[in-house]
Amino acid sequence: MYLSATGERVYLRRCRIIVILKELNEELIYIDNGGMKIQKWYIMFLFLMLVSSQGYGQTQQGYVKTQGRPNNPGVPLSGVTIRVRGTMKSVLSGADGRFSFLIPDKKDGDAIVLQQVRKQGYELCDRELMGRQLVFSTHVPIEIVMVNSEDLAANKRRIEQKAYQVTERNYQNRLKQLDQQLKQQAINAEQYRKELQELQDRYEKYQMLISNMAERYARTDYDHLDSIDIVINQCIENGELERADSLIHTVFDPNTVLERNRAAKAEIQERMQLAQEIIDKANADKEAIRRDSAYAKRVIILCDNLATEYLSQGEQKKANECLQQSLSIRLILYGEESDEVKEVKQKIEGIK
Repeated sequence: MYLSATGERVYLRRCRIIVILKELNEELIYIDNGGMKIQKWYIMFLFLMLVSSQGYGQTQQGYVKTQGRPNNPGVPLSGVTIRVRGTMKSVLSGADGRFSFLIPDKKDGDAIVLQQVRKQGYELCDRELMGRQLVFSTHVPIEIVMVNSEDLAANKRRIEQKAYQVTERNYQNRLKQLDQQLKQQAINAEQYRKELQELQDRYEKYQMLISNMAERYARTDYDHLDSIDIVINQCIENGELERADSLIHTVFDPNTVLERNRAAKAEIQERMQLAQEIIDKANADKEAIRRDSAYAKRVIILCDNLATEYLSQGEQKKANECLQQSLSIRLILYGEESDEVKEVKQKIEGIK
């Protein structure tokens, strides 16, 4: 029988309890507790309850914060109800915003899904977080960002009003230009009608996009933006589109990109290292791969994603190693002649 390290510790602990109980059972028929007799069967009942509580589980940590806005960073949010799909109990975030839940039979790399995140007067910044597959990890906490519903509605209205004002002003300015060009005979009547129709189409199209744009920017968590992105977002929220466009072009300056990418690269490397640890653990435990097909499929996804990340960094050798690990698991799961195996073999050939 295969036991993980944690499972082996639980098994040995239960064995010790059984030995102790056996010794007690041989010497005691009952215990006289202040005149109350506790029979042997009651001791057995308590023991069984103790053993059943020693079940295997892993803990996922998490943190809930409010949305960060310009000059107003997010703060821990307490009293948020969180529940994971497949579990019966909910947990509450504490005064420091932190929470944790014990999930039986989960290991690093497994998928978990949040089924409930709720606090009166608040909603998720990322509306797609619910139902999305998250990676279970005993090392990396889940971050949940929530926004006050009234603040969200107010920010959305403000952004929409700014956007409509800018759109109307630009439309009127361009219309005046066309009228002036027609008057000066810089364009003929046919060109005028064509330009006017294109202007009207762009105006209507942009107006339809304003609501979605305002929603997206009103939900942005500024705590996760660097200094340039903060300024760009503020310009867009305030309707300063020309300034935002100018700043966006500076983002692609090589020196700026290098500076901005240093922190991001360190974060990527940390995620890649964690993924590699999960993959190595899975490859060392082929029995778990054979026993749990869902786990095997998640490891395959990790292998393929990590290979893509290595390729983007020009590390073909490491990418090839990840794909080879993916291949070995696919062979166990699907067999030599499967499309899944042929697919990864083509990828391996492509980077040789």
